This record gives sequence, structure tokens and C-alpha cells, in this order.
Amino acid sequence: MNNTLRAFGLAPATAGQAYYVTDENGEKTYSASIGDDGTISNLKLFAENGGESVSLDDNGNVYIASGQVYVYNSKGEMIDTIEIPERPSQLLFGGSDRRTLFVLARSSLYAIQTRYRGR
Repeated sequence: MNNTLRAFGLAPATAGQAYYVTDENGEKTYSASIGDDGTISNLKLFAENGGESVSLDDNGNVYIASGQVYVYNSKGEMIDTIEIPERPSQLLFGGSDRRTLFVLARSSLYAIQTRYRGR
């Protein structure tokens, strides 16, 4: 058995908040807890979908780059799919209200205004 996650990119981790890591090789995404000392614990399956990148919006929705961008609520239920013309490789939220999802693909950068406001 191989217990190694093949994950790319870095995401901020805050003590006491959920942390998500996506496994490109196993095609699954996991949630974990972050301790006060920065340790990761309580790793558990979040979604049966994984890919190159994962990002969290300010409302607790989880965005997974896996061929397209799949959007899950904080309970692990898929709520949307965002079609991208190229395979996405990195996701990042920005803009003045942090509702713009920037999607890095092989030869382009896409900016998508998200619509989700509540958990």
C-alpha cells in the first residue's frame, strides 16, 4: 500500500480551519485539520475527484482543478462544474472582493467571477 499523496501547488493553512489537499495520482481530494503548531491531522476523504489544484473560497466552497473545475460545498457535495477551454493546472482566488477565480492553464490565464455567497 502506498500512502503518498501526489499533490502540486501550495495553499495557505490556518490553525482551526479545514485544509484541503488534492491527489492528482489517486484522483481524490482530502480534508484535514491544522493544529496550532501547523501540523496536519485527521486526514479524511472529502471528494471522489482529485487533480492538479484545489482552492477554497471565502464561503467554504472547494474548487478542484481536474480536467475542468469542479465546485463542492463544505459538506463534500458537488454543486457546479466550470468548463475551461484548456486543462486547468492552478486555481487562486483574488480581486478586491476575493470572488474572482483565476485559473492557470497550459497557455492561458482565465478569470471567472464566482457567484456563491453562502455556505
